[in-house]
Amino acid sequence: MRIGDVTVHPLSDGVVPMPPGLLYPDVPASVWQDLPGTVDEQGLLQVPFGGFLAMDRRGNRVVFDLGGGLDPQLLPDGELPPVRELLPLRLAELDCAPASVTDVVLSHLHIDHVGWASTGGVPTFPGARHHIHTEDWKHYVDGDADDAVRRKVAPLRDAALLWDGDSVSPFDWLRLVHAPGHTPGTSIALIESRGESLALVGDLFHHPAALDHPHWRCGFDWDARQAEAARRHWLERLRTTRTPLVGPHFPGLEPVTLHGDSGVSSENSVSKGLPWTA
Repeated sequence: MRIGDVTVHPLSDGVVPMPPGLLYPDVPASVWQDLPGTVDEQGLLQVPFGGFLAMDRRGNRVVFDLGGGLDPQLLPDGELPPVRELLPLRLAELDCAPASVTDVVLSHLHIDHVGWASTGGVPTFPGARHHIHTEDWKHYVDGDADDAVRRKVAPLRDAALLWDGDSVSPFDWLRLVHAPGHTPGTSIALIESRGESLALVGDLFHHPAALDHPHWRCGFDWDARQAEAARRHWLERLRTTRTPLVGPHFPGLEPVTLHGDSGVSSENSVSKGLPWTA
């Protein structure tokens, strides 16, 4: 996608088959069976994981979220995804060497978003500033919320550019906005250039079907009530501004656009946004 002067590419790192009940424990399996194209013959969601690369005309190369990394154990049973470890290959296809990445933005510090933060105990992107909200750093790196995350992210201590408060603008075309709930430091990345915009929503939503159901509780939310409030707020905000949104777990990593004047219950309230271009 081209957003004004900024070009955005999807970066798939893999796909993990997952029972939808892991993501949305209160939603009956029959609901997914009635949603065309969501689950496979075994009733599983094929959930992508990865991130995005944004490049501007000044040579900045910004990677948003870092997938699962080497040997990603993303499910409770520890089974490895059949499709994995693709993000470095995708960057190579885009002629983007790790050393050329100027910035990394982590929407939050869950293991399926920080997998390539470090490799062998050293930062995978050695010259990049790593933008992380302070609340997530406190919770996952200085705290003991997740040992696997701490091992991946702690090597970034000298490269981390921690930010606090409601928002920060690393570039004139990029705003990071604090949206806690899924984790304490979850943030949304707004790319805005020449009157065009795109929202990279991290795990605010895991699947486009949930855009019509902001009350669906995610099983991985740190604070379910706060997460629901964030979902409702951002649905209204993005609908009002007609901003396409995409997350690293959306099928095909394809953006969608919200429609409708109020509420999110209409079956026609969501449509695909602009397709990715080569």
